[in-house]
Amino acid sequence: MTSEPVATSSVSALAGTTFSGARQTAHEFVRSVLRSAILSGELAGGTRLVQAELASLLEVSTTPVREALRELASEGVVRFDPHRGAVVKELSGEEVHEIYAIREILEPVALRRAIPKLTEEVMDRLRGLHQKMTEVPHSAEWVDLNRSFHMTIYETAASPRLAAIIRSLEDSSVMYIGAFLKEVPGLRDDAIHDHGEILEALERRDGDAAAEAVVRHLGLAVKAFESRSAQTDES
Repeated sequence: MTSEPVATSSVSALAGTTFSGARQTAHEFVRSVLRSAILSGELAGGTRLVQAELASLLEVSTTPVREALRELASEGVVRFDPHRGAVVKELSGEEVHEIYAIREILEPVALRRAIPKLTEEVMDRLRGLHQKMTEVPHSAEWVDLNRSFHMTIYETAASPRLAAIIRSLEDSSVMYIGAFLKEVPGLRDDAIHDHGEILEALERRDGDAAAEAVVRHLGLAVKAFESRSAQTDES
C-alpha cells in the first residue's frame, strides 16, 4: 500500500497547551489534545510524535504520552514506525477507496433496516446533530458530530454486528475526513447539505431516497481525496 506525499507539520504547534488537572487524567488530556490536532489537520500525516518532546510541550511525564499514543494507534490515526517511532498516519489512496467502497455497500443496508425503527426521539437527536454541524466550524468536534450523525442512524437498525462493522469503518475514516475538510474548499458545506437530504428522506421514511443520498454523500470523500491528490501532484 502506497501513501500520498504529504507536507509534515511540527508538534511545536501544541506549545502553550498545558494540563490543568481538572476533570481528566493526564493521559486523557494528551489524547484529547493530539486527537483534536490530528483531526483538525493541525498535525499533518507523517508528523513525528516524539514522546519526550510532547511531554515537554504539554508539561506532563512521558507515561501519559505513551498511553495516549497507544490509544490513538488503536483508533488508526497514529502508527508506530520501527525507525521513526510514533507518526501521524499518512493518507493512502488505496485505503480510502477500499473503505468507502465497503461503506457504500453496507450503509444503505443498515439505513433501510433502521427506518422502521426510527422514533421521534432518534429523529430529534439527528436534527440536533445536523444543526450543530451547521454551527461548528471545521474542527475535530465537527468530525465527531459527523460520525455521531451516521452512527445514530445505523445503531437504530438493531443489528449489532452490522453496526460494529460500520463503526470500525467510520473510525478508520476520521483521519481522512479531518484532512479533507482542511484541504478541500467547500467540502464542509457540501457534507452538511448531504446530511440535510438524508434527514429529509428519513423524515419521509423514504428508504430509496435516503440510501441514494448516503451513497452520494460517501462519494464526496473519494472525490475530495482525488482533488487533494491532484493538487499535490500539481505542486
